[in-house]
Amino acid sequence: MFDSIGFIGAGRIAHIMLAGWQHAGTTLPRVLVFDTSAEALVSLQAAFPQVQAGSLSEVASQALVFAALHPPAMGETLAQIRPALRPDAVLCSLAPRLGLTALQEKLGGFGRLARMNPNATSVVAQGYNPIALGDGLPADARAALLALLTPLGQTPEVPDALIETYAVVSAMG
Repeated sequence: MFDSIGFIGAGRIAHIMLAGWQHAGTTLPRVLVFDTSAEALVSLQAAFPQVQAGSLSEVASQALVFAALHPPAMGETLAQIRPALRPDAVLCSLAPRLGLTALQEKLGGFGRLARMNPNATSVVAQGYNPIALGDGLPADARAALLALLTPLGQTPEVPDALIETYAVVSAMG
């Protein structure tokens, strides 16, 4: 279903997810990445040469967009990407603080949303990556997202309110 993937943020979690898919032998569609740090982009592209750098709006216009940003940067970035999001896209936030309702508000009503808390063991298909799926995410998009995440390990669906709890536990555990 996803003919392209965008990562807004080229840091640790983008490395973990791409490494997990690479480890599993997953064939990914086109992957575009945006980061304000040229060093982060160079590092990601060195590890994954198939990854292409793009502008923020180019990355936000992909079929599946992972918002891999620290919570303080999320609000401003969501406002910037809203015009570029495709109506049929899925945005999956990897930040623990902003819940689905807040994401939808900051995106002007865009409802094809998910939130996930990936962890480092996803690199070797042993991740425990809880996910909350928004009410506005249709069944086919849900299935496609979960199928794409399968090579990273377990992806249990949890209530949105628990994503931050999982982030705290996994960071301390």
